[in-house]
Amino acid sequence: MLILIKTSIRTTVVLLLFAIGSSQSLAGNRFITDEIREANPVISGDTVVTGQEGLTKQINPDVKGVVPDSLSDKTIDFQVNSYISYLSLNHFMKSEAKNLFLQALLKERQTRSLSAQTDSLRKVYAHSSIDQREDIAARILKAEEQSLILNKEIPELYEKARTEENSYWQSASADEIVGFQEKIRLFRDSVQQVADLKSKQTAIIEEKISDTITFYPAVLKPEAKAEAPSEIIYKIQIGAYKGKTPEPAARLIKKLSIIRQVDNHKDEKGVNVYTTGNLKSYQEAVTMQNQVKQEGVKNATIAAYQNGKRITLDEARKINNETKVPLK
Repeated sequence: MLILIKTSIRTTVVLLLFAIGSSQSLAGNRFITDEIREANPVISGDTVVTGQEGLTKQINPDVKGVVPDSLSDKTIDFQVNSYISYLSLNHFMKSEAKNLFLQALLKERQTRSLSAQTDSLRKVYAHSSIDQREDIAARILKAEEQSLILNKEIPELYEKARTEENSYWQSASADEIVGFQEKIRLFRDSVQQVADLKSKQTAIIEEKISDTITFYPAVLKPEAKAEAPSEIIYKIQIGAYKGKTPEPAARLIKKLSIIRQVDNHKDEKGVNVYTTGNLKSYQEAVTMQNQVKQEGVKNATIAAYQNGKRITLDEARKINNETKVPLK
């Protein structure tokens, strides 16, 4: 009996320790995920959303016949053919064409949200641990792939909508066409009148504000000319090529550009220089250099610039009073 009680106690303790460890592990993972989501409100689990929750709830780009409130009164500029153009969603003659146009419009919003998402993710990536980076890089890649798909679908949807509406007007009578053109002219005039009224109201407000200004005499002193700042910027050079960039290097640069902002310029010798980062201290540059090397660019080097001009690292460190930092 004593042996059974001891065994039971030991089993209970093990289970408690396991439960505590699991909860701490889950809490840690939850913290990492929440941190990424907080910086990237357009991420939801493994799904990329538009970041406009209200709009998403009102309409899915693939659902037909639904017009979100934010678009119902929106002024558009859709050229159907050489003599017919639409300025409102209410001008569409075919519901199918209207739905195609709405899908294209909403997918454009999705691409803008995806672009904001990838920019935000890149910022998070730069300050994340190595363990987190693989997941963030996968999310960036997924968002880029979705953007490519959307950018291919959008012009196709607009063209289908245009074809549908054009088929209607090809069979319309001359009187109907003239009547619709007059309708569009009146609509355009009303939009312009509203814009002119807002402009006048703004001018009146500015005029009233200007009447309340009181001028006081002041002794004017000659302004001293500010010297141009000699700011030092460190960048991580990931490649420099005369002429065409080699295919292996081009693939590596493209891969790196998914998770980092890669800049490209030609130096005074006509060499194509690829860099990443925009750092103000040498120590920060050393840290990023190590990160870039871990990401696959084994020959990454630190480059220093003063007012856009390349200078040596010794010169840059001397100007920044960083000579005590060991040179890598």
